[in-house]
Amino acid sequence: MARCTFADIMNETRPAPSSSEDEIDLRELFLSLWEKRKLIALSSAVTLTLSAIYAFGIAKPVFESSALLLPTQTTTSSDLGAAAAFLGGKKGGSADVDLYQSLLTSRTVIHKLLLAPVKNLSDTGKGRVEPLFKLMGIDTTKPGDFDGAIQGMSSSVTVGSKESGAGGILEITFSAGTPWLAQQIGNTLLEIGQEELRLVRIERSDVIMSRLNVAVAQAHSEWDSTSRTLTWYKDRNRSIALPEQMLELSRLEMEKSAKEQKYLLARKEYEMQMLERAKAAPPMMILDGANLPSKKSKPKRSMILALGLMIGAAGSCAGVLGWKAFAQATPNVA
Repeated sequence: MARCTFADIMNETRPAPSSSEDEIDLRELFLSLWEKRKLIALSSAVTLTLSAIYAFGIAKPVFESSALLLPTQTTTSSDLGAAAAFLGGKKGGSADVDLYQSLLTSRTVIHKLLLAPVKNLSDTGKGRVEPLFKLMGIDTTKPGDFDGAIQGMSSSVTVGSKESGAGGILEITFSAGTPWLAQQIGNTLLEIGQEELRLVRIERSDVIMSRLNVAVAQAHSEWDSTSRTLTWYKDRNRSIALPEQMLELSRLEMEKSAKEQKYLLARKEYEMQMLERAKAAPPMMILDGANLPSKKSKPKRSMILALGLMIGAAGSCAGVLGWKAFAQATPNVA
């Protein structure tokens, strides 16, 4: 009689490993999908058709025009940051980008843009000059429609640095439904933006000058008071020989010199601000005006079609596999 060891018992009771278990599962999944290939193809065709209808029929074409701006003077970042904050801009990032993004998308500028006259270069317009809101079919008697148009126009303007940002060149893009309208909006918006920035600089200079004027007057009054005190002390003490008198005279002369320097600095700052207000030039010049786009940027039809096909195929495959798993878990399901 053969001897039965513990190892033999364990080998007999241990289940044999199934090396092809994963392959069988993948094969079953593939067969399940293959059985429902017509359903998957039909679902993919439906979503592809819906995507084509949206891409070619529903989605409105969008054309982007771009322009380049170049700094014309070395304005400090603090000045630009203050102007951007005045216009409602966010902190952080390039001061030039924040300034013009806040400026060109502000409600004041967009409101002026919608009221500005532009050339109607459509087939029926024949180049006649009309307000922009009329070209866009906006009813100005309805505040809600006008406010919505302002928000929509604000979102269609973007400002960024050109490529690596070398030289401080800014690239501004404008979006519209037709190429000529995108170009007209771009050039008109740049003109309004430059003028608005000039007015902002003038207003800011007026505020600063009013404060500096008070500071100059106060500094002059302090200097004059110290000078009169020094003159009075010298007249009262004709012969200054005592150490206390010499110390007091030295203190008064130093105080008079300090007050004089304070007044001269305040006066110089006031005169520089007057010169800045007289120039009132925008810190940017238009390097390249808005171009006429040759092709639309949106909708990207090929991407929409590919996405629709992928959604249809993936969704139908997931539905088939999910139903199979549900049916295996509940055998009583018909």
